[in-house]
Amino acid sequence: MRSSPVTLEILSRRLTAVVEEMAETIRRTSFSVFVKQTADFGTCLVTPDGEVFAAPRRISGNLMIGAPARAAIEALAPYAPGDIGISNDPDATGGLVTHLPDVWAWAPLYADGRIVAYAFSFVHASDIGGSVPGSISWTHTDRAQEGVLIPPAKLREAGRENTALLQTILANTRVPEENHGDIDAQITGLVAAQRRIDEIVAAHGAEVLQDAIADLLDEAEARATRLLGELHDGSYRFVDYVEGLTVPGPDGRETVTVPPTRLALELTLAQGRPHLSFQGTSPQVAEAVNLPTGGEPGHYMLVFALVNYLVSRDPGIPYNSGLVRSVTADLPPGSVVNPGPGATCGVRAAVFFRIMDCVLGCLAQAAPDDALATGSGAVAIATVAHTDPVTGRRRVAVGQPLTGGSGGRPERDGLHGTSFTGGWLRNVPNELLEQDAPVLVEEYRYRAGSGGPGARPGGTGITLRIRALADGVTLAVRGMERLLFEPWGVHGGGTGAPGRALLNPDTPRERDLGRVNVVTLAAGDVLLIETAGGGGLGRPGDRPAEQVAADVARGLLDPARARTAYGVALHADGTVDEETTAVLRARPVPPTGTFTLGAARTAYEDRWPQPVQENLVKAVGHLPPSERAQVYRTAYITADSEAGARPVTTEVITDAVRRAAGHSGTGTDGPRAGDPHAPRTGENTR
Repeated sequence: MRSSPVTLEILSRRLTAVVEEMAETIRRTSFSVFVKQTADFGTCLVTPDGEVFAAPRRISGNLMIGAPARAAIEALAPYAPGDIGISNDPDATGGLVTHLPDVWAWAPLYADGRIVAYAFSFVHASDIGGSVPGSISWTHTDRAQEGVLIPPAKLREAGRENTALLQTILANTRVPEENHGDIDAQITGLVAAQRRIDEIVAAHGAEVLQDAIADLLDEAEARATRLLGELHDGSYRFVDYVEGLTVPGPDGRETVTVPPTRLALELTLAQGRPHLSFQGTSPQVAEAVNLPTGGEPGHYMLVFALVNYLVSRDPGIPYNSGLVRSVTADLPPGSVVNPGPGATCGVRAAVFFRIMDCVLGCLAQAAPDDALATGSGAVAIATVAHTDPVTGRRRVAVGQPLTGGSGGRPERDGLHGTSFTGGWLRNVPNELLEQDAPVLVEEYRYRAGSGGPGARPGGTGITLRIRALADGVTLAVRGMERLLFEPWGVHGGGTGAPGRALLNPDTPRERDLGRVNVVTLAAGDVLLIETAGGGGLGRPGDRPAEQVAADVARGLLDPARARTAYGVALHADGTVDEETTAVLRARPVPPTGTFTLGAARTAYEDRWPQPVQENLVKAVGHLPPSERAQVYRTAYITADSEAGARPVTTEVITDAVRRAAGHSGTGTDGPRAGDPHAPRTGENTR
């Protein structure tokens, strides 16, 4: 260690204060509701080589650990004092940007006339142009639909603003004033970072600062390795899905139009060093769920659940990218976790959240006593567009970030209405939405009974009911997930209730909207969104009867569910009927495995066995990247249809891939789907 322990602690606190001041500056000076209220922004300090050495813990989106900054830095070199870079280009920034609404800005930080670090920040723009209000749609298949693309460029050069660039960006969005204000807030934060670095250097010197940065990164790496070294060495596998789309067929069976996107993770631990293999994951898809990682093994959207595990185990650990230095990864090129240039990515959070679930599934096997059930696995955000009756201009407002319940936790119940995935986003006061758009929020509350039963129940989801007060109100809703496959439980805990979205519920005009995407409402129309509850942890029968009665009294359960799910009978006054409860709980409980995956997923995997899914992914992996997505989809739909009510087999897959590849004019060199020598990943434990 180069620094004394006292100096290292002082500078650790001061550097954390710098990034938190940057974040607070953005929050207080930004213009858009989504940044100011929801806090979908982030700040960090990085080394000249692009490694994050300081990030906030208490404010903003805490996603910065593992952010790959090197490509963005190198794109604009050389730098001079007063330079500020800007970009929202996933490919040109090497996966720093993961979808176009995240506008990143950065500036070199100087000490004694040389660059000692860079300050980075991003804000999530409420709209960056494109085909829909808010710029994000699951159905986008061309990046041009997703908004204006900003390759890395200098927004300020030696302190002088590139006005033409700024005006070009703003002119291509639906909310130029808000975006201008948010970018100005970022710039103010970057300037504040240089001022605070000047103060640190004046007090301690540039060499001491650089030594402390290196030591903090090394210490984080060493402590992370020790923590992971306490887990059993071995390989742990888990698979989860981003759901596809089906439509009712002429025979009444559901016909697949978009296959589920498969996320397969094998986490290998060896002497505290983790390796993430995503072999067996779906190829890059046409829909906008691809996650641009630039092939970076410690990418912040691959390792977030692992980082949370480390920080939960050691809250005082330095919060920097040293935590993920030792992470290695196998990210198949052309897959949904390492897509090629130009891949649509607006809803990449769906894959990000499912990767978190896969990591939790692996850790539940590696550290059973620390296992968590999964949460709602989604954040649904509604963007509301309408015509201003005074100005005639189209306006865009942002509603609540609707997450759901967290999974049950060791010694604690799941959190209600917020989850591990996206739980850092803050509520938007309903009054602000009603002020900005002609809508009335009729209901916003916890969704009773949606949490998975368990000794530690999953948290409840959220119910939101919105009524349109004028014609032509367009809602673009992104991120609806877990509508079919319920959030899974662990160690005997039950699944959370899946989410749903209905138009005009409980009326003759009721319609299930599925993911919603984009819907235009007439005056009086009602949109109901219910998010998923978290999975339960531990056997429901192990939850004390008095706690179950308290859950009923709080409106989280009804008496019927208390009886059926927990074996707890209640008197009319809400107290426990101990005699009946004893009888109910004496009934034998069927044995369970590590995971309770739910009826829908079990039925799906009975129809599409894991080895068959794996063989389909492998079969298309030998095709040219430009053909994989279409062949994968066509072969999947063909195999699903031709299998009828029977399970899909490797033989059906082999033939479907051959025909789909032949139709596209592509050969199928390499191992076929049925190649017995093709490696297979393991299946989830049920």
